[in-house]
Amino acid sequence: MDNVVIFVDREKEPGLETAEEIKRILEKQVKNIRIVTEFSEIPSEPADIAMVLGGDGTVIQVAKQVAGKNIPILGINFGTLGFLTEVERPKLHVALGELLAGNYEIEKRIALSCEIHQNGRNRVVGPVINEFVVCKRDFGHMISTSIYVDDIYVDTYVADGVLISTPTGSTAYNLSAQGPMLAPDMDALIITPVCPHSLSKKPIIVSSKCIIRMQIDKTKADFSDEAAIRGDGMLLGEAATGDEFVIRKADETFEMIHMGGISFYEKMRVKLG
Repeated sequence: MDNVVIFVDREKEPGLETAEEIKRILEKQVKNIRIVTEFSEIPSEPADIAMVLGGDGTVIQVAKQVAGKNIPILGINFGTLGFLTEVERPKLHVALGELLAGNYEIEKRIALSCEIHQNGRNRVVGPVINEFVVCKRDFGHMISTSIYVDDIYVDTYVADGVLISTPTGSTAYNLSAQGPMLAPDMDALIITPVCPHSLSKKPIIVSSKCIIRMQIDKTKADFSDEAAIRGDGMLLGEAATGDEFVIRKADETFEMIHMGGISFYEKMRVKLG
C-alpha cells in the first residue's frame, strides 16, 4: 500500500484529530498519506484507499468524486446511522490493523446517470450514488408521473413523486418511502412511488440493464404539474408537465471496502433495531 487519502470535512465533522491519529499509525507502513478537508482537494490520480471520516452523506460526496477511478472507500462512522460506513470509532485501531494486513474485500457498487430533457434542451447529470427523484415542487400538491422500462409503459403514479434508487440507496430515501432494501452488490434498480394517492401502487425492482424513462404528466387537465429534480438529495432544477428523464446505470462504478466483521444483514438488524 503506497498512497492513502484521508478525507474529513472540517465544517461538519469533529474528526481532524482522529485523521491525524490515523496518519501516525499508517505512516509506519504506508509511503504517502494525505489529509484533505475539502471535496475539491480529493485527488484525481490513483490512490490505494480513500478513508472517509463522517456519515453516509460525506461518503456519498466522496464516492461521486472517485467513481470510475478505482479508489476504494473505507468509511469511518462519525455520523448517526452509518449504513455506508464500515468502521465504528471504538473499533478503529483494530480495523487499521486489519487494513494494513490486507484483510479486507472490495465491493463494486453501481451508480446512476440521468438525461434530463426539458424545453428542447438536454443535459446529463451523474454519477448519482443513492437515488434520483422527481417530486412535487410545492407542499400540498401531487404530481403525475408515467414510468416506462425499456420503452414499455409500466404505470402512472399520482403521488408526491417517484424515486429511482440503487441498491446502495435502498437504505436511504427509498427505505423511508416504504421501498425494499437490497443487498449492496445486487445489479438492480428500484422504482418507488413517494406517498402515492392509491394504496395499490407499490415499488418495482428491475434489472440494472434496463433504461427507465420518467415523464411528468398532468394531475389536472387545466394545470401544469410543477416538480423538483433531485439527485442524492441535492436540488438539480425544476421541471413541469412534458419534461422527461432517462435513468440508467452509470458507466462509472465506485468501490467500498468491506472488512468482513459485520455482514450487510447484521448491520441492517443493528442499525434498524
